[in-house]
Amino acid sequence: MISKFRATLETVTPLFLGGSNPRDPRDEPELRAASFRGALRFWFRALLGGVLGDKPDDIFRYESQVFGSTEHASSVVLQLSHPYLSKVSYSQISRDRKGRDRKGIGYLFFGARGVGSERERQAVADGLRFTCTIRQRNGVQDAKALQAAYAALWLLTHLGGLGMRSRKGGGNLQVVSTDWNEPSLPSLTVQAQTPKQLQETLQDGLHKLRKWAAETFNGSLSLSFQATPSFDILHPNYCRINIINHEFNNWAEALDTFGQVMQQFRNRRQPDYSNVKAVLQGSDELESVQRAVFGLPIVFYFSSLKKRATLEGEKHNRRASPLIVRVTKLANGKFVLVLIHFHSQFLPENERLQLRYDDQKVFTEQPSDNLLNNFLSHLEHQIAPFLEVKNW
Repeated sequence: MISKFRATLETVTPLFLGGSNPRDPRDEPELRAASFRGALRFWFRALLGGVLGDKPDDIFRYESQVFGSTEHASSVVLQLSHPYLSKVSYSQISRDRKGRDRKGIGYLFFGARGVGSERERQAVADGLRFTCTIRQRNGVQDAKALQAAYAALWLLTHLGGLGMRSRKGGGNLQVVSTDWNEPSLPSLTVQAQTPKQLQETLQDGLHKLRKWAAETFNGSLSLSFQATPSFDILHPNYCRINIINHEFNNWAEALDTFGQVMQQFRNRRQPDYSNVKAVLQGSDELESVQRAVFGLPIVFYFSSLKKRATLEGEKHNRRASPLIVRVTKLANGKFVLVLIHFHSQFLPENERLQLRYDDQKVFTEQPSDNLLNNFLSHLEHQIAPFLEVKNW
């Protein structure tokens, strides 16, 4: 068994991962090992949840054995090395070479725009290659820890992203080459040349990862749940993965197309728009805001009223979107969109949403999944049919 492996990765889409002051133009974007490790932990946790169930204590114990905790060091050490980081601004990303607005990308990456006196964010440009080395910590002999890091890297580079807006297509990474391919686990590099082949790659890869995790950590592939999981897990019943069956010429075309469809679907969505506006005009009742299912917080601004309101959880002011969109670069040089929809608790049971404005708060119930499901159906009609990843 080897004690380390090295992989060369490439940024497929711009990566918003700043330093201590990411809006300072003098502060270069960074590739931080801590942030990378955090993303690996998320995907490893999701993998374990799909074979162990909603057992946070057990999962945290296994996760800590690999990636460490406040009580003990990790079994693996992660190092990133790269040349000078070429950077690109939000304005450059949200416009094409002829200066025309990419409205869809601007919408997806809106959190990076300049706000008031704050400058716009800088990102690591797409196409940057860097090296990730993962090795066993000195004195540690734990084969499964290195395999776990490999598995998490596969998931991050096939389903996820890194940094700000990572659920909206930001910071997508892929492995270009590696010096280790573990036979019991799927290949880290993407060799698929068509959306159909990518569907088969994801199906086979996820099945191998779940089988390995079940055998290694005393889990089960046939695990059943009595309630909706409290966190995002990789299980066929609680995670739906689709590939949009259309090839794009570049990542920007792919994300701009997706972003424009999403913006048109969500913009001034009724009856949410009128219901929130009515509250700001004096109503003390607010029906459930279904648009919240795309994530919290939501900031509403009504220019006619010159009023602003924020929708968030009663106890949690943030909730990541259950839907992840990522861009995958095929081996033929084309690009496709992959959608990962997690079915987990939106917020803890009985927690309400609150609309906060001025010095007031109005409460309402959590949203259902209906609007998100409607959006996915709309997306199929607007772009191309889905290829669902099944039997994993």
